[in-house]
Amino acid sequence: MRTGLWMKIGLVVAILAQPVAMQPQSTQAQAVKVQPKEAQSLSSAAATAPEQHEEAAASAERERFEQQTDEFMKTAMDKYHVPGVTLAVVKDGAVLLKKGYGYADVEAKVPVDPLQTRFSIASVSKVFTATAAMQLAEQGKLDLAADVNQYLPDSLQVANSYKTPLTMKHLLTNTGGFGNAEQREGAWSNTVPEQRVPLEQTLQKLLPPLVRAPGDAVQYSNEGFTLAGYIVERASGLSYDDYIRQHIFAPLHMDNSLTYLTPERLNQQLAQGYSYDKGFVKMKQGEVLTYPTGSIWSTGDDMSKFVLAHLQGGGQGENAILQQDTAKQMHSQQYSTHPLMPGYAYGFFQNYKNPAILVHPGDTEAFSSLISIMPSKGLGFFIGCNSQYEGDDGTFRDAFEEQFYSFFGVSLDQPLAESTGEAPEPAASIQAYAGTYAMVISEGLGPGVSKLRYQMVTPRVTVSEQGEVTLKSAGEELNGQYTRIGKRIFYNKKVNKYLVLKVGESGSKYVVLDTTVPFQAFVKLNPWEAGAGGLAWKVALAGALLGLIAGVIAICRRKKSGPKRMCLRHRLPAYLIAPLILGTAVVTMLGVFSESRAVQGQWLLAANLLAAGIAAGIACSIGFAVKYGRSKKLHLLDAAVILGLGLAGASAIFYMYLMKLLLFA
Repeated sequence: MRTGLWMKIGLVVAILAQPVAMQPQSTQAQAVKVQPKEAQSLSSAAATAPEQHEEAAASAERERFEQQTDEFMKTAMDKYHVPGVTLAVVKDGAVLLKKGYGYADVEAKVPVDPLQTRFSIASVSKVFTATAAMQLAEQGKLDLAADVNQYLPDSLQVANSYKTPLTMKHLLTNTGGFGNAEQREGAWSNTVPEQRVPLEQTLQKLLPPLVRAPGDAVQYSNEGFTLAGYIVERASGLSYDDYIRQHIFAPLHMDNSLTYLTPERLNQQLAQGYSYDKGFVKMKQGEVLTYPTGSIWSTGDDMSKFVLAHLQGGGQGENAILQQDTAKQMHSQQYSTHPLMPGYAYGFFQNYKNPAILVHPGDTEAFSSLISIMPSKGLGFFIGCNSQYEGDDGTFRDAFEEQFYSFFGVSLDQPLAESTGEAPEPAASIQAYAGTYAMVISEGLGPGVSKLRYQMVTPRVTVSEQGEVTLKSAGEELNGQYTRIGKRIFYNKKVNKYLVLKVGESGSKYVVLDTTVPFQAFVKLNPWEAGAGGLAWKVALAGALLGLIAGVIAICRRKKSGPKRMCLRHRLPAYLIAPLILGTAVVTMLGVFSESRAVQGQWLLAANLLAAGIAAGIACSIGFAVKYGRSKKLHLLDAAVILGLGLAGASAIFYMYLMKLLLFA
């Protein structure tokens, strides 16, 4: 029995061993390398541990960032009166956060949906226009260095008396040299038009002349970018709208973005725009007629795709909108007054606090936005708001940008170099830069007196015998003494700012300050402009004081013997002019220097009404003066009072006209 038992056991073992013996040699060799189940688990865990750790770290970072952003929005939206925000944040080739805050419609309590709610991105549209131009350049259909006139019809040839030709590069860096035409009719429609106005027609109305050589200085120009958009049409054979939809929206699957509004699209999940006046006030939706500069509407989700494409060097695979080299060129500095100063890339400009960050803001009467990317770090975001917050100076979006980059350890307050290593120019060679300057953006408003409205914020430059430059009245954060650290570049250690002196092609002298790039350049005024500007406000002030004194004398003076004085009803209009002048001055100053758009509108409307009262008072007083003068019943002092009040009122109205405050509302 034992023998039979062992034979049975041996037979079972032989049968069990047979499959192993029948395996191919290669499989046996592989099987040798196979580890026990426990070892396999340990090996797999070891292999995936770093990936799991990275994923856990990324998830924790995402949670911390979202929590911090939520806290910021809760506080800042209330502080700056922002009803709704759409936000898209990108990091390392992926969307880190995509979220809506507040309301797209306050009254209806419609929350912002980052996937569906469309916001006006305003001037961020210029980055799309620049992207379109770069696409055509890489296809050889557009030469960025060629004279733009070769792409324009005879009806739109740009007259250029300067040696430097106007090129697409100048248009995409806001250095074309155009005057400022933003006050002209035709750039904005208060209603959404039934049909698009052709760009050629708009440019024939709006395109201003060149007031300086292309490349002399940065001057933000909506008309320049409108011309760039029109050249995109001419080079591609497509309308601007069709081109953007087919070559940017479609490959990026920006399916919820619009190139412009039509009456039918007003109900397609658009965020309602607001102003603020002790509560949110609905703004009527109009439309940008210079649409390559600011007509695009998009969602946070769609804008995340656009930001991601730019941070990935133009995008990947079939979804790419630019080649790697083209994207790199677009993100590189293309214009700057000095290598140490921030400047323009194509469409983007450099954040003056950290030039490695490229930005473009956008503003309309009821919307505000910002695109900000840092290609070297793979970081970027888009933020859109459906209101113009207090100050109209980007306080809300700038505050978010600072928090955003601070969270990822990026400094926005970098120390600047105190020497360029080059020998400074002799002090005598920069004496000619002393004088009064005006913002470059004001120079194109018209000849002479049109520039005077900027005199209240016009800086004065003085140059010491040692060659140090002192800046006054350019803003507290810019004023002070600047020491030479190189050829025509100066440094103010106290405010950590640069100042650069430059001569233009036609001999114009410029002061360029280390601040927001589109608004950093100032041009020196000639003696007549500088003197007239100072004289204008002095005459207005003297006239107002004269009117006040005359009014007080007239009211307080006792009746004397001699020619009969005017009766009270005849003297009343003259006496009212003095307080009207003072009232106008007060409300005007409050309106000009208020940080609230709503307050500005109210105060400046009041200034218009008071100005009308002044004009009526002057007319009545002069009428009575003529009447009583002919009858020889007008007392000499009454005549002086009327003359003083008339001069005061006329000078006040004239100054308001120069300041472009009359009929403002």
